[in-house]
Amino acid sequence: MSDESRIFWVNSNSDAPSTSRDEKTLLGLSVDDVLPSTTRMPLREQFTKHYSQIREWLTAHAERPGVTLLAMSADALHGAAFLAAKPDLVSTATIGRHSKADLRLKDDASLSLRHVALLLFPYRAPVRSCRYRLLDLRSATAFVDERGKRLRALEADGPAFVRVGNYTLLVFATIGADAPWPEDPDAGWAQIPARLYLDEVETDEKSNQWEAESDKAWEVDDLPSLSSSPTLVHNVAGPEMAVHELVDENETPYGELLITSSRGVATVILGRRAVQSGILLGRSRRCDAGRVLADRTISRVHLLIIEIAGVLYAIDTASSNGVFDHDARERTSLLKPGTSLSLGDVATVEWSAR
Repeated sequence: MSDESRIFWVNSNSDAPSTSRDEKTLLGLSVDDVLPSTTRMPLREQFTKHYSQIREWLTAHAERPGVTLLAMSADALHGAAFLAAKPDLVSTATIGRHSKADLRLKDDASLSLRHVALLLFPYRAPVRSCRYRLLDLRSATAFVDERGKRLRALEADGPAFVRVGNYTLLVFATIGADAPWPEDPDAGWAQIPARLYLDEVETDEKSNQWEAESDKAWEVDDLPSLSSSPTLVHNVAGPEMAVHELVDENETPYGELLITSSRGVATVILGRRAVQSGILLGRSRRCDAGRVLADRTISRVHLLIIEIAGVLYAIDTASSNGVFDHDARERTSLLKPGTSLSLGDVATVEWSAR
């Protein structure tokens, strides 16, 4: 069935360049024309080169609250997606190399099959912003922001630009009443507000672990003054590593997952911080309960469980054989006490609150 709230386009005639860089910064103002210098072309030049296509997409979907994501390189605009905001449910998209990915970027072998998820928060007027989260799905490389810093997740309600593998991703939130995009590329670039990056977690690797939490880098009173209203881009925690305890010391358990398959039964007890960061289920070693779900019909990354705006969701991460709620295949399901979901036809996941 066609879903007009989710629109995707992929340029099948494009190839991707190669890049690599990483560095540490606690807070930075975006430089107007810079992603890491190893991109073949600076960000501003990429934007202006492909501006006619970018403008076409942004203009076509400007009248509805939602988020537009565009994937580009120096050579081409490789793909685009639009998610319309819904009043009571998150909207989602999965980006990666897999043929089932909503936005398939297949020409870069450094990308995981299911690399990142875009989650658009529920939206209700008269709120003047659409908030979204870009979430790494425990890939090997995560993504890199404009400062060259490696992130596992970010949240924003305005533009944010990151590098995923060899692609630059541009994310624009719209509220249906935005200023029109001008025809001139330089004027279009000037219309984008500055991005101010705030680190709520630190993401340096330590002993091959992905991330360690830290205090917020800056308090509100410490922020530098800006000449225009910036987009605040928050670096937040991504999904927990499968080897981590999913309940912090001295934390009251929030609930538990009962996972059943022909290979056995597993109970995963979750704390509140874990569900806010995200839990991944699948047969990959980067997922929780991987041994119980080690069936070839279960995708490597099959299901994301995450709390968004105080509501717990189960999100199909572009799995091959689907997630079912009472025999209906669902992209997104609300997880309430007693909810039972089927992963393909070989496993069930049941949620119980504590």
